[in-house]
Amino acid sequence: MKAAFAGILLTLLCFGHAEAQKEPRNKPRGDTWSADEYSGSRTPENLRIALASKGFSWLSGSPADNEKLSVGKNAQFFGFVSLRYESGRAANRGAIGRAFFAIANEKQREIMRQAVVAEAEDLKMWWNTREKILRILEHHLYTGDAFDENTAASLGAEFSKLNAIVAIHEARAFAALEDSLTEEQSARIRSWREDPEKALSGIQEVRVTADGLERSQQKQLEDLYAKAFSWLTGTAKDNEIIPLGQPAQFFGFVSIRHKSGHAASRGKIAKSFLALLEPTQRAMIDDAVHIQEPVVRRFLELRHQFLNQLATLRARPDDFDEKRTLELSKEMGQLEIKAALVEAQAYRKIRESMTKEQTAGMMKERGNYIIDKAQIELLTHEQRGAQLAVLCAGCHGAPKQHQPNMLGPSLDGIFDRPIASAVGFEYSDALKKAGQGKEWTPALVDQFLADPKGFAPGTKMEFQGLLNETDRKALIDYLKHTS
Repeated sequence: MKAAFAGILLTLLCFGHAEAQKEPRNKPRGDTWSADEYSGSRTPENLRIALASKGFSWLSGSPADNEKLSVGKNAQFFGFVSLRYESGRAANRGAIGRAFFAIANEKQREIMRQAVVAEAEDLKMWWNTREKILRILEHHLYTGDAFDENTAASLGAEFSKLNAIVAIHEARAFAALEDSLTEEQSARIRSWREDPEKALSGIQEVRVTADGLERSQQKQLEDLYAKAFSWLTGTAKDNEIIPLGQPAQFFGFVSIRHKSGHAASRGKIAKSFLALLEPTQRAMIDDAVHIQEPVVRRFLELRHQFLNQLATLRARPDDFDEKRTLELSKEMGQLEIKAALVEAQAYRKIRESMTKEQTAGMMKERGNYIIDKAQIELLTHEQRGAQLAVLCAGCHGAPKQHQPNMLGPSLDGIFDRPIASAVGFEYSDALKKAGQGKEWTPALVDQFLADPKGFAPGTKMEFQGLLNETDRKALIDYLKHTS
């Protein structure tokens, strides 16, 4: 496998070239998981969507929201984002990590365990540096004080350098893992790349563990297996792909995604937020896009060169230039901070100019994605069901308003309908298997809502489930009444 890779050098720059990304096998539906967001394109319109959605999340959220990042957001150089897009979300990070761990031998598991240990201190410093960056950005938002640009640039360089060091630890481990793979293991992971659902068979009880690792490190270990899988089975172009929110992923959009059960759509949020703004306020976003565009272009060019260095580490380790790699990373970090400062200044201006009516409208829109538990308790049973149904509408559409390109199937008429049978929707094999010979009943819907991935291990549905039985009953009754 490594010999075949040795001749590949990256020749494509991502900016504005969405056509270079492979068409996904199970084409994503709707703009929750859109080609624009995950294609690698960075046209001015892409950047406008990114800035508007991040502005919404920052201005309507709190500092705690900005802290939130998903596992895997550090050292995001190994192509897993492309794998998720290409597979139509069938590739689940945790499931892929557990599957790869399950077929690894003791020597291979030790290689990966050592990588987690080796990167632990640098990763801790990465998080600490990120927190300092967040505080600088938040201080500007709440006070309007000017930035100390030199301090910010220095933090950005350190932040990105630490990220690069973590990536180098991981790339070396992945290359060593690749060298140790048997033909059978290589064939297995290649087959999973073609059909990620194959990786799910028999791993329901698998847990990624290693002696001497804390619980958080074991989660990190699971993530390393997932990233190793996407790097070793993917192409150079796959590694170029990053979410639309990068660079400058400091503004809390990930928190909205998590709190909404992944029902939040960046495109819809950007559209609704821009609609709330006056022309002069929208111009602030457009001005920021204009300033940020060359910064992002240069960031992606440097990231391209950085990926070339990681590719060399894998294919020809003796030619790897660590000094040059770290220099590239520091410049990337300075550009990322520059992009973040441009955004923060625009968001501050918008915040200062927003009317009370605009602010109320923004918070109401946030409430369409973030369910406030305290407020839910004050609602009637019927109102509770309607409010919770908002979580479903992002993917499935509101009652009688489903569109063919949506991420999930219509919920209209779901009860007494055979499971995985909505016309025109491509279901996962996992749900087809779990629902074989069954129809949706209130009891089965309740079981599914409580734990979607437990009900159908491998389901593409991102929603994490409703643990509160009263919430589930209210939602089911609402669906029965409206569908």
